[in-house]
Amino acid sequence: MKRIYLAIAAILFTATAFAQGVTSSSLGGQVTDNVGEPLPGASIVAEHVPSGTVYGAATDFDGFYRISGMRTGGPYTITISYVGFNEVVKENVFLNLGSTERISVQMTEAATALDEVVLTGVSSGVFGANKTGTETNISQRQVATTPAASRSLADFVRLTPQAQLSEGDDGFSISLAGQNNRYNAIYIDGAVNNDVFGLAGSGTNGGQTGVNPLSVDAIETFQINIAPFDVRQSGFSGGSINAVTRSGSNEFEGSAYYFTRNESLAGKTPGALVNEGDDREKLAEFSANTYGVRLGGPLIEDKLFFFVNYERGETETPQPFTFSNYTGRASEADLAGLSSFLQNTYGYNPGIFDNNTRTLESNTLVAKLDWNINENHNLSLRHSYVGAENLEARNSGNRNIGFINGSEFFESTTNSTALELNSRFSNKFSNNLVVGFTAVRDDRDPFGQPFPTVDIQDGDGFISFGSEPFSTANLLNTDYLTITNNFNIYAGRHTITLGANAEFATVKNLFFAYNYGDYTFEDQFDDEGNLLSSGLNQFLTGQNADVYQHGYSLVGNGITGDESAGSADFETEQYGVYVQDEVDVTDNFRVSFGARIDIPVWRDGPVNEDFNTRTVGLLEAAGKDLQGARVGQQISNAVFSPRLGFNWDVNGDRTTQIRGGLGVFTSRLPLVWPGGSYNNNGVTGGFMFEFGQPFEADVNNQFEDPAPGSGGVGGNIDLISADFQLPQVMKYNFAIDQKLPWWGLIASADFLYTDVITDIYYENLNIGGPEGFYQGADNRPFYNRSNRIDGTYQGIYLASNTGGGNATTATFTLTKPFENGFAGSVSYSFSESNKIFDGTSSQNSSQWRNIQSVNGKNSNLPVTRSDFAGGSRILANVSYQLDWNENVSTTVALLYTGSQNAPYSFTYNEGRDLLNDDSRDNALIYIPRDASEIQFSGDEAEQAAQWQQLDNFISSIDYLDENRGGYAERNAERGPWSHIVDLKILQDFKIKFGNTKHTFQLSADVFNFTNLLNKDWGRLKFVRSEVSPLTTVSTGDTPVFSINQGVMDENGNPDFIEFDDRGIQSSRWQAQLGIRYIFN
Repeated sequence: MKRIYLAIAAILFTATAFAQGVTSSSLGGQVTDNVGEPLPGASIVAEHVPSGTVYGAATDFDGFYRISGMRTGGPYTITISYVGFNEVVKENVFLNLGSTERISVQMTEAATALDEVVLTGVSSGVFGANKTGTETNISQRQVATTPAASRSLADFVRLTPQAQLSEGDDGFSISLAGQNNRYNAIYIDGAVNNDVFGLAGSGTNGGQTGVNPLSVDAIETFQINIAPFDVRQSGFSGGSINAVTRSGSNEFEGSAYYFTRNESLAGKTPGALVNEGDDREKLAEFSANTYGVRLGGPLIEDKLFFFVNYERGETETPQPFTFSNYTGRASEADLAGLSSFLQNTYGYNPGIFDNNTRTLESNTLVAKLDWNINENHNLSLRHSYVGAENLEARNSGNRNIGFINGSEFFESTTNSTALELNSRFSNKFSNNLVVGFTAVRDDRDPFGQPFPTVDIQDGDGFISFGSEPFSTANLLNTDYLTITNNFNIYAGRHTITLGANAEFATVKNLFFAYNYGDYTFEDQFDDEGNLLSSGLNQFLTGQNADVYQHGYSLVGNGITGDESAGSADFETEQYGVYVQDEVDVTDNFRVSFGARIDIPVWRDGPVNEDFNTRTVGLLEAAGKDLQGARVGQQISNAVFSPRLGFNWDVNGDRTTQIRGGLGVFTSRLPLVWPGGSYNNNGVTGGFMFEFGQPFEADVNNQFEDPAPGSGGVGGNIDLISADFQLPQVMKYNFAIDQKLPWWGLIASADFLYTDVITDIYYENLNIGGPEGFYQGADNRPFYNRSNRIDGTYQGIYLASNTGGGNATTATFTLTKPFENGFAGSVSYSFSESNKIFDGTSSQNSSQWRNIQSVNGKNSNLPVTRSDFAGGSRILANVSYQLDWNENVSTTVALLYTGSQNAPYSFTYNEGRDLLNDDSRDNALIYIPRDASEIQFSGDEAEQAAQWQQLDNFISSIDYLDENRGGYAERNAERGPWSHIVDLKILQDFKIKFGNTKHTFQLSADVFNFTNLLNKDWGRLKFVRSEVSPLTTVSTGDTPVFSINQGVMDENGNPDFIEFDDRGIQSSRWQAQLGIRYIFN
């Protein structure tokens, strides 16, 4: 079967290739005479007024015409003529990205009229003949009027009701319709531009630094597609973000701009974070500045155009910390003593912990040429450069202390080129070719002098210092070539598309976690729960570490850091073929149906003969199913994706639209997951995981067995099942758009159900079955993680597929299209998502280690609420432009977001590991009915007091109270609501000299505007992913617990909701001032 697929691909690829991102728009319709009969040979001319670009077509025998590959936006003037009939002219036509504007006319004979018929229309962006599934179009006006500080795609993607955004150290992470952000696709000018390796939460190249892939000033328009039932769009099971860069026109147009933020444009400490004895304080001195310029115009009028944009960012992001909110045991004096001890004993200065500022310096350049070769052929060439340097400063919070010299310093460079050729051959055929090449160079280093990573348990908190553990040996070079193309055949009511695609990745990834050594020191208790020695005391007195971890190269000479040997050097490919037919069943009813085949190829890597022979035998003898997996084998399995979509303009007048479809969507797999198998193979990368290891401060003298260069085998093993398939989902979508009789309002209802066909699933094959079961009400199993099936290796992680999971999203939107200076919308969206593994880590081992479970990570894991379940979200935006006169105008815009924070789980705080299948226990709690079902530490009175605390805690949370006598589910509870309002004000002053208009614009963006009005408003609440009311003290036949005071008060009232005070999305208002000069 695979050979058949490849044969089809080879045949189609000789003439065609498929397009995964959309870059242009189309025009189509039918021309009839005065009695409704088709007019074959009627002339259609579409002129893009700003550039003079002309597109032409003639109707076929049935009166149909189609023009593809047109510039997005407008305005266009459409002229339809036929000998003996009055000419029809339609002006101010605007085309949305990826859409087909349908213009059908019934012409009148010349004898019946004196003048041409002139029609004027502006697209609402809601109605469109080929709009089927859930999507959002973002116009240039929305880009200009939406409050935006990061100037990233995320600022505007949040206008999508189904989007869920979270701000992290590397920018904003975007989840669409309850799916993993790594399952999204980002296309710029039709070429792949997402982080295909899969490390950046933002999903963009260079995104680990927080840099944007291009300036928003370079964007013409972009679109967020969640369920496009067009097989040309692929590479995602979440959603796709398609951006098209600006192009030059016949008029020179440009802008220069400057934006700034600093400590004087930010509020004092939010009231929710101020405790007794604390003062509200301003942020420490910082600045965030953006400078930029853009210019576009003609090189040859009507023929050749250019556009260029340069932007520089210099950003400091404070991370304020109020020590009185820290729940750990240590005092500020204890931390000062720790710092002195490190400096005096080891000559290591950990730096500060209470005001760690992130920094980012970036340079972004975009240059584009557009060439109208002739009326039938248009070529564009775009190159972009992004360079960034980022200090991602370790931070402190309510439950953690992080010293700044444990931060990471990141340098990233991205060069991306895209070439697009649109061609039309007579009125029957057209072709679109896109070739893209992207080269990414990422270098992540630890900040500060080299020192092992140390984590110290500090009661209900943790103290961390030393080199950032995942930056100690970390380099990534990725080259990505894509060839994409569409070939269209127009036959009456049918538009038939044939295609294929090819993607080629070349990757060099050097990564050894904990390369300088990683030591964990835990609090020590006796069996009664009495503290014997704190984790801090364990370290200061030179006791052995509870856990020692160290990743290193098994090849080479033992050098640490970026000079280590043993990088993962590999190549991957992905091919696709598809066919689709779009049928205009009637003038107002369109159906599209098609199917595609995608074939990934992950080339073979280094072979481990010891594992593939001896270890495989041991695992199979222990009853483990390797599903055909072997170290070093090539993986390539084809997947099939059929789709059906429809659009019905019920009355033919764009007042009622019913649309939807169903189909299979296939996601790329982040290359970091299969990439792990190229160095976590037992022969390239070694890994130590030991208990009771003495602390060694010399990063070049860490304990290693086997030794580098000895030819020994060991470490972790990453495997992929032989029949592994790319993630696939089935999407069912139904939507109605209705124009209301009042004020031009449009009401929309959109329902989307997503069913998982295949997703990723993990097991650790080197762990045996349960060693026994606990006594009492909680009779779950326990394991012995030290009793590995093959002691030569640490974890043996198998990635395979599961069919478990689903998501449901319902959205209701009321839209007021722009009219008389006013525009706005309000929407409510509810999203539920269920998965087994969410795929939130870049390491295969961590995918398994991080899963929360009742019976162990290798047990039959159930489908539970996903980390990406968005819950309820209310989104409202409104803008009004007041023109005082022809030279002065003011625009005011407000954006309100009301949303629930991410879900969270109830787990045990690890004093001792309850499940003991891994050092990350992640055991979900048993919810006791009464005191007889749990054993507390301490004497009888202390036990009774702790039960009273826990009982009140359980009673205070509906989910826990309703499920007494059972186990808590993963992500059982949803996070708290937050309500944030952002404000933007634009003030324009315009002067015209000759034919050129000059505009001076002042802007003010205020984020969390209501917090500016009242210090107690605009609180951005969150709950960490795990809430742990109980600490495991001992694990005999009946486990013993104590209350974790970090999540409740002394009476057991829940106290685990926190308030975000980091970054732009925070509980503290911040403002950005800007000045811009525009000429056009």
